[in-house]
Amino acid sequence: MKADTFIKAMGNIDERFLNVEVPERKIHRKWTKWVAGAAAALLLIACPLPAMTALGSDGAYSVLYELAPSVAQTFKPVRKSCTDDGIEMTVISEKCDGSTAQVCLAMRDLTGETSYDYWDLYDSYMLNFPYDMNGHCRFSEYDADSNTAYFVVELETMNGKDMPKKKVTFSVRELLLGRKETKCDLEIDMSAIQNEPEAIHRSDITGGSAYDYLPDPDDYRFLLPEDEPVCRPADNACLDAVGYVDGALHILMRFEDVGHTDSHGWVRLVDREGDEVVSEKESISFSYWYDEERTDMCCEYVMPVEYDRLADCTLFGEFYTALDYRSGDWQVTFPLK
Repeated sequence: MKADTFIKAMGNIDERFLNVEVPERKIHRKWTKWVAGAAAALLLIACPLPAMTALGSDGAYSVLYELAPSVAQTFKPVRKSCTDDGIEMTVISEKCDGSTAQVCLAMRDLTGETSYDYWDLYDSYMLNFPYDMNGHCRFSEYDADSNTAYFVVELETMNGKDMPKKKVTFSVRELLLGRKETKCDLEIDMSAIQNEPEAIHRSDITGGSAYDYLPDPDDYRFLLPEDEPVCRPADNACLDAVGYVDGALHILMRFEDVGHTDSHGWVRLVDREGDEVVSEKESISFSYWYDEERTDMCCEYVMPVEYDRLADCTLFGEFYTALDYRSGDWQVTFPLK
């Protein structure tokens, strides 16, 4: 959460530009800051940004919030309910307890056409505070009778002081509704895994996962996708290539339209008894974008294992994808009590 950068900037103005005599900086430091703060407040009140914010101008509010969050939240009108794309977001309750606060929000489908019991804000929510705070939002539950999903917003002051009784703004831009889970055998003939197929170094690795830290991608070579997917084990999930490279089994998965589906998954290598051959600590994955449009995400799993063991193993996958995507402009502003 950014501090009031505009106020601080005013407070750091060179004293020769202030109509105040300051013979000794140390003695009059507090007085100088008080004058600077007052000047900043007067300037903000005189300019049209607060007035436009009070009238509901999102553009003016955004500019003013970057300059002075506490001022922006002061002028932001209270609005505890809003509707977009047939979905209504409402503040149900707010409760402060010392340095923390808890807010309950409801998102209800007014059309009655949405019956998904899984709602995800897809990290698209934003919390605007008047002062430095920490905050996050989590899904709580879904009520099928009213087509309503409930979320809990938890706030905490950063200095441990009591929660200020000021206004907070919560906004959401995207929703993922419903989630499909697929667990399956990838049905790959492990005895026919190609040993040392063509592989390349990649400079476009964007991330990945490992138990402790992600190794340097420059130390690895990566598979090239086949002309056609090897298989499609789940919705929005393709197995594009599999091979044995530099002493490890490589599985190249591609997840389609991740920006609207949040498609993702995991692959496990198990023996005939169903025990994992490569543990979570040993397995590594690297991710990169499949295309310039950044719609599909590739994930290459790297599992160190002896090549001779592969024939006695099986690949299992666990995949997830959203069933519906919504975009809109949901925003509420509420006072903390």
